[in-house]
Amino acid sequence: MRPTKFCIPFLCFFLLTPILIADSKIPEIPHSEVGFPLPYFSPVSGTFAEIRNHNLHLGSDFKSYGLNGHNILATFDGYVEEISYSKTGYGLSLNLYNPKYKIKSKYAHLHSFGGTLYELELLRRALFLMGDPSGFQLKLPPGMFSTKKGNAIGKTGETGSGPPHLHLEFRSEKGNINPLYFSEIHQKDTTPPTINSMFLEGDDLEKPLLLQAKEIGKGKFELTTEAGEKFSQIQLTGKIRIRLSGYDKIRSRNKNNVYGMDLYVNGKSVFTRNFDFLSYEDKSQKHQFYDINRSSLSPPVYFYHMYDQPKLFREEGYSLDLKQFPKKDKLQIQASLRDATGNISSVTFEIIHDEPKKDQTTKQIAKKTGNKYKSIDGVISIDLTKSETSGEGSLFITEIPEKEIPFKIPKGLPLKGKIYQVETKRMSWRGEGQGEMILGYSPSLKDSLYFYDSSIGKFQGIQPKRKTNGFSFKLTKVGYLMVLSDETPPTVFPMTSIARYIELPEVRNHCMEEKYYGLSDTGSGFKTNVELLLDGQIYPYEYDPDRSAIRVLIPKSLQKERPYLLLEVKASDFAGNSSEPFVDLISTNGWREDLQASCPVME
Repeated sequence: MRPTKFCIPFLCFFLLTPILIADSKIPEIPHSEVGFPLPYFSPVSGTFAEIRNHNLHLGSDFKSYGLNGHNILATFDGYVEEISYSKTGYGLSLNLYNPKYKIKSKYAHLHSFGGTLYELELLRRALFLMGDPSGFQLKLPPGMFSTKKGNAIGKTGETGSGPPHLHLEFRSEKGNINPLYFSEIHQKDTTPPTINSMFLEGDDLEKPLLLQAKEIGKGKFELTTEAGEKFSQIQLTGKIRIRLSGYDKIRSRNKNNVYGMDLYVNGKSVFTRNFDFLSYEDKSQKHQFYDINRSSLSPPVYFYHMYDQPKLFREEGYSLDLKQFPKKDKLQIQASLRDATGNISSVTFEIIHDEPKKDQTTKQIAKKTGNKYKSIDGVISIDLTKSETSGEGSLFITEIPEKEIPFKIPKGLPLKGKIYQVETKRMSWRGEGQGEMILGYSPSLKDSLYFYDSSIGKFQGIQPKRKTNGFSFKLTKVGYLMVLSDETPPTVFPMTSIARYIELPEVRNHCMEEKYYGLSDTGSGFKTNVELLLDGQIYPYEYDPDRSAIRVLIPKSLQKERPYLLLEVKASDFAGNSSEPFVDLISTNGWREDLQASCPVME
């Protein structure tokens, strides 16, 4: 790649990404030479290799407690190799490089640079004044901005994406290193991971089993069936696949990714995986580690493959081939999840190697033509022709009576028609399956297609499109489809869960008062454009998708003429329901006049 030259007076830079040459995956830098990236021991709120929409999370997120402007600290001795800015993704970021060990740390979503590198902050401001305001990427001369471990080099922010937090990555020449690999950064917690459930699939099993896990002691879980009975033994033969659903709370109490996992048969390890390193080519290969039709980021639910999954998506791995064992053998199975500190959680059960008992009540539950599937009554159809599928199994579409569904339909959303379960056996798909629901009548504005994600236990949006005789939709997960009628208006509420200010005094705009008002809706979803009045006049605002809220900035200069301001917000949803006006009487008393001398006056 030919570098693009960019110059400002006395300095020239080259817009390119550095190419590094490596001999090992993780550089042998002493743990004592790697420090914490913040001046306080912040909990991790997002961990390494977590599933994301398009690839895997390549670093750790650290809480900044809803506030922008905390110092970020150099994790090791080195120099700033590169700075960049974009309106999405990493936002404002810098790369710190240590040439001795050939390791770099990337800090993202920053508010600004500075600290001991004040000239770097001046350069950032100059680039915004002189260059393209939508973004930049600059490779800096080696050693120009050098620093020592523990020095302040910038401020936390929320640029790019997400509410205030610090995103930190460690990179070698081969790929990304889990920040929790380093002893000064991992969270030293004493709580073992939580196991939610186990998904057991077998070549000769009539239908996959989703077994719930119940904690019976620290790190010890037992499995239960859908009927609530203890599961301790099963009769199987052929190849089986075990997927374990769980998470690790660490210190932040967020549901985070685990650090590693193990599978034992009769006390012997048959599979192990550590999330301590990811090569650059693996970052987009989610299917190697997770069941992508059951895993989710919001809320975080991770279904881990307890086996090596081939990189080629169309191929399918397995945990164990029982035909390698003598008939009637009893195999003791233990599946475990680990955190970075070494805490372990496990489930155990027994497999008897024999033909499984056939379910005589099994009935036909779907029609299949190639990669097109249709419910028996023809109402639901799902086409995976344009999706990439793996495995030799099938997708099932089953009509389920309302009394048998494992969830409650929210109040204010009455059911219209039937409920259908979408499930798979020995197959998965990557991408969006094209679906249709043919109702035989034209749905009303209040009627919409809803999807209940059975893995996360939550209704999720699938962006249905209304047709003259039903709906079309796109599906990436397994779960339940149904039509509900939205009879409930959205709500508006003050954001009391965030700090009064989201910026520390060092970076706060003292000319404006900042207000947040959250939006929520039980049914079809709220519209992001609201009716907002300030003292009876239409007033501007912006929608913050990360907080599901509207952000209102009010000039503090209004304090001189108005002791109170009356703010009114009215929201609507896509079903045509409108909320009652939310009213907030804002007192300007307390807005400090001594900080407003240089602020523009609001006429």
